[in-house]
Amino acid sequence: MKLRCTRDSVRIRIRKSELAQLGQVREIGERVSFGPSNELQFALKIEDDIETVKAAFAHGRILISIPSKKAERWFQPQEVGIEAQIALSADRHLHVLIEKDFPCNDREGEDKSDTFWELAPESPDAC
Repeated sequence: MKLRCTRDSVRIRIRKSELAQLGQVREIGERVSFGPSNELQFALKIEDDIETVKAAFAHGRILISIPSKKAERWFQPQEVGIEAQIALSADRHLHVLIEKDFPCNDREGEDKSDTFWELAPESPDAC
């Protein structure tokens, strides 16, 4: 999985093998270590008892929860992503975008075998 964060926005890109794993075990995650006792974790989880995408951050872990009905649609070959706006306050929202990972057209040496190349736009900046 790849994680990109900008102001009030979280974007996760997931490879084919990770999507298959998510469908089987219903939760997948990654870790980025910053030393022996410091790491950032991020995870995607499919949940049956929620109706909308949820996001949480606690103890160095970002957890994005996806309703099972949305996940089922996303597993279809033609579906590219799940997008949500989560209210943070009256005037602020967290934008969440979870996408199937496309190959980067401008990175010739990149291993693209586990990406969704069949869904990739023709644009050279599709990355």
